[in-house]
Amino acid sequence: MTGFVNRHLINILAAFLFLLLAFFLLYPLAAVLVQSVRGPSGFTLQYYRAFFGKGYYYQSLYNTLLLGVINTAVCLAVGFCLAYMTTRGPWILRRPIRTISLIPLIAPPYLFALSLIILLGRNGLITRALDLSWQLYGFGGVVISQALAFTPLAYMMIESTMMSLDPNLEESAYDMGATEATILRTITIPLLTPGLLKAALLIFVMTIAEFGNAAILGGRTPFLAPDTYTAITGESDFNMGSVLSVVLIVPCLVAFVVHGRLLEGRKFTTIGGKPVAAEPRRMTPLIKGLFVLVTTAATGAIFVCFAVVGVASFYKILGVTTRPTLANYLDFTSNQAIYNSIRVSLVAALIGAFVGVLLAYVIVRGRFVGRSFMEMLSLSGFALPGTVLGIGYLLAFSAPPLRLTGGIMIIALNCVFRFLAVGVEAGISKLHQIHIELEEASADLGAGSLTTFRRIVLPIMFPAFVAGFIYTFMTAVVSLSAVVFLVSPGFELAAVRIFDAAVYGEIGIASATTMKLVLTVAVCMALLSYVARRTRLGGGLARTAA
Repeated sequence: MTGFVNRHLINILAAFLFLLLAFFLLYPLAAVLVQSVRGPSGFTLQYYRAFFGKGYYYQSLYNTLLLGVINTAVCLAVGFCLAYMTTRGPWILRRPIRTISLIPLIAPPYLFALSLIILLGRNGLITRALDLSWQLYGFGGVVISQALAFTPLAYMMIESTMMSLDPNLEESAYDMGATEATILRTITIPLLTPGLLKAALLIFVMTIAEFGNAAILGGRTPFLAPDTYTAITGESDFNMGSVLSVVLIVPCLVAFVVHGRLLEGRKFTTIGGKPVAAEPRRMTPLIKGLFVLVTTAATGAIFVCFAVVGVASFYKILGVTTRPTLANYLDFTSNQAIYNSIRVSLVAALIGAFVGVLLAYVIVRGRFVGRSFMEMLSLSGFALPGTVLGIGYLLAFSAPPLRLTGGIMIIALNCVFRFLAVGVEAGISKLHQIHIELEEASADLGAGSLTTFRRIVLPIMFPAFVAGFIYTFMTAVVSLSAVVFLVSPGFELAAVRIFDAAVYGEIGIASATTMKLVLTVAVCMALLSYVARRTRLGGGLARTAA
């Protein structure tokens, strides 16, 4: 016996789940690869020759990589300052900084592009008030918007690792006379290496793959993700779109390999128990001043961006029209798009959480060959650019053996397998905390499989199910880079509606739809947390989701 389930049943379940992963992750990727080398007469490399023979694409690749490197460095630096202040800084500042820093996680990333246009565009509030002459549209504008969009993610990941560090190490160094700078250089930052590298990998991949900010603010500056969108939707050139996708995958794979190599064979064990909140420590004026300056600038920018979008939602074009209106909030198309997004996200969250928990169970409790590969495959959706999976689904599921285009399931399944990693990782963490003897003892005492599942396994796994559900719902409802390729005429999603409105200059509609989407996600999250507390099955919900 393995747990309460027979080993053969686990193997059968594992085989079924592997087929799901292969069909919904590997098959779309294979479709992209095949399309990139398939011409009218069969196999060809002409599209790759066209890519490498055109200076425009070299510039697009260079801009994309440079954007990824700059944004990764900026997000890690600012995220570290935010995390340090919320775990080591003054008590009075911790909650406000944490609250403001996490708000963008429930908003679409391109909210910042929208707010920058309102403030710093050609007719922006600041531009006109100060009579400035500058160019927001271009590389600089994309860097700023991407940095604001992904700093909260870097902060969340670094803070999680920093809370796991034993503060006694730093306290001991401080008592022995080490300066704050020495403690940071020799203890804190080295011990944060796993968290910093994981955050760097994720930020880099998401930055180069993010579609909305680059498309809205890029202007004439080429980037791979918007170029892919143009090739598919504007020119119907699936071959070149596939080539661009393959090129976009390469730096992601390189970053993934480098990340693994840097951590290979190295130990960073620092956890002495549950995460603890470190007491504020006296900081040198220079370090404290620098950290306060960075956190104030970052949280201030986030707050201003949300505030300006909130105000702009009551005007047709803030700064141009002066009469407030509620018409933006009553726009039927936008409300229908939000309703569609919630439907798709709920379906994706339910399926994703269920599949994630099952995968975690067979990976931890199973004893079959290929468990590591299955785990890596289940996490791979996280490391792949959304545009690539969007095009892959479009190519793979627009024809037999499984035609899904034109409905909501193709969008929901795309979100399921892109965001599956959180549910799987949360389930694996939960199962590692509980010895298998609990399930074996229940079976030995005569409990049936269903009873053991209901009384032992379900309570253990439910927080992981909730974590996977929350994360999939949150990310699916604001995701754009993949779904923009999969929406069908007459079925618009909120993310696509906001993007279209921003591109066509309907700033009021885009702002109001963004604010409605943020409020909807916040209400859904609060309702889910309430239900989890009432059922007493969501213990550790907040911790797991974070």
